[in-house]
Amino acid sequence: MRLICSILLVCFVPAIASAEEIVVGSYNIENFRENFQAKTLAAAKTITDEDVLRRLQKEDDEDNWEVATVILDPSFNPDVLVIQEGCSQQQLELFNKRWLQDAYETVIVFPGNSERGQTLAMMLKPGFKVIDRKDQYFLEPDPVPNPRGEKLFARGPAFLLVESPSGYKFWVGTNHQKSKSGNNVDVTRWRNREAARTNEIINEIAKSGTDDVIFLGDINDELYHQEFEQEAGGDTVAVLVGEGDNKLFLATQQLADSGALSYGGYWNDRFRSFIDHIVTTPSMQGQLGEPKVVTGGLARVASDHYPVVVRVTADPPN
Repeated sequence: MRLICSILLVCFVPAIASAEEIVVGSYNIENFRENFQAKTLAAAKTITDEDVLRRLQKEDDEDNWEVATVILDPSFNPDVLVIQEGCSQQQLELFNKRWLQDAYETVIVFPGNSERGQTLAMMLKPGFKVIDRKDQYFLEPDPVPNPRGEKLFARGPAFLLVESPSGYKFWVGTNHQKSKSGNNVDVTRWRNREAARTNEIINEIAKSGTDDVIFLGDINDELYHQEFEQEAGGDTVAVLVGEGDNKLFLATQQLADSGALSYGGYWNDRFRSFIDHIVTTPSMQGQLGEPKVVTGGLARVASDHYPVVVRVTADPPN
């Protein structure tokens, strides 16, 4: 019996030691599409002056270099990256090729309703495969009329079922929730409707065959009650997390409670807060490392948001 136990231990320990770790990160890149102004304006022949186009191209190059430097920084450098305020499919492919040196093998820009050209995107490093996708939620109607039209969501949510190199499958989702621009009770109710529906979607996806779901994005709300939330149905983050059988795990709660900032606002400190959150299904709670906010290097100048990142330990392969 002792010999059998020793053999089992020898076989089991390497399996634990070699558990696959996956870095998943979220980054709101402010008005990312504007980092491609020179090519956009030249193609549309809006500007034909070569000197002006060269100046714009130089500015675009600097902005894209800053963003790429943040993404590739060892403190971030995610295997799976979700982006808010993204650009077009063609622009993101160009950015990946030129500025990230093809660090990502899969580059996907999701459809949406944004009137400002802002998109959601997801990028996967080599070895990670997309097994399924759910990205049509932007078509869902809003049960309450809103100023933008009949649709509930502007920018997502969108999800991919990802298979890691070890064979671990998990859903990764993102959204860019309704902003607090012109915030009032009605706007807050709208943001809460988005949060409530997103919670439902995550729980629906978790029951579709793969119960590990991680959701990262710009929630546009701080943890705990803020202005108008008492009258509008509660704290938006709490609505997203849910309760009872539908309760999700808020991985970023400790960061928010510690006073960390995910929205830096460059030099303007008026609205500095923690609004970029990570939530998961309960099945993933024990697989998460400590989430971090990336504030070093060029992160303070590349965008008004800081990246938020977490390490996920994959379930062992069957």
